[in-house]
Amino acid sequence: MLVLTGFMGSGKTTTARALAELLGWEFVDLDEQIERDEHASIRQLFRERGEPAFRSIEHDALRRCIAQTSGATVLALGGGAYAQAENVELLRAGGARTVFLETPIEEMLTRCGIDDVPDPENPRPLAADTAAFRKLYEQRLPSYRAAELTVLTTGKTAEAIARVIAEQLGFITGR
Repeated sequence: MLVLTGFMGSGKTTTARALAELLGWEFVDLDEQIERDEHASIRQLFRERGEPAFRSIEHDALRRCIAQTSGATVLALGGGAYAQAENVELLRAGGARTVFLETPIEEMLTRCGIDDVPDPENPRPLAADTAAFRKLYEQRLPSYRAAELTVLTTGKTAEAIARVIAEQLGFITGR
């Protein structure tokens, strides 16, 4: 299993899809799986049950995902999943290879539609405004940097990033 991690708006889902296509592997998005299993959006789960309950749901979903998938899977984690030690331990125990997509914060802010004024309707529940977004990113950055591979995404398409990951991890050879 190959796992992509990074902050919200770093391109995990898009890149994971491109990587799965490049390798001919299965693709799983953990947040999408949680939303299907729980019949609720991530935002709704945060609002109705709170972050601790969501993290428990997320951990259980990750455990099931690892148990139910073959090795030939590319998994896109939610932005906070890799910042939870118990999830990192699950991934290590499952032999997952991890990749941090390092993306400039200004680019992520734009992709996520985060402004200086809090937006209660933003679908990303932990990033109400620019200051909260930046603070959370700084808190999570050390966890992301513990991934096996870091790939800088600046100026690259998802397909180009996927190729870099596949080459760096030895799944394909360079041109």
